[in-house]
Amino acid sequence: MIELLGWIGLVISFALMIYHQYMHSNYEKTYEYISKRYASKVDNIKFPSKDDHLRDAKKFSYYTVFLACILIIMNFLSQQYAADY
Repeated sequence: MIELLGWIGLVISFALMIYHQYMHSNYEKTYEYISKRYASKVDNIKFPSKDDHLRDAKKFSYYTVFLACILIIMNFLSQQYAADY
């Protein structure tokens, strides 16, 4: 069960890391499109800054590495436990 939660967390953090990296690299085009598309529906659109996306991309990449390391350690421990029995 813990391993399943680790895999779910890994997939979510990896997806969020890719999302924020994409938003950082295509910041101008993305928010220009959103502004054109939804400006008539919403009066005050406040977008996260490019630096916010970069900070979040780094944060989720650290989460991804941490969760991957936890899963690797759990795998080694489970193999060691299985070999003992």
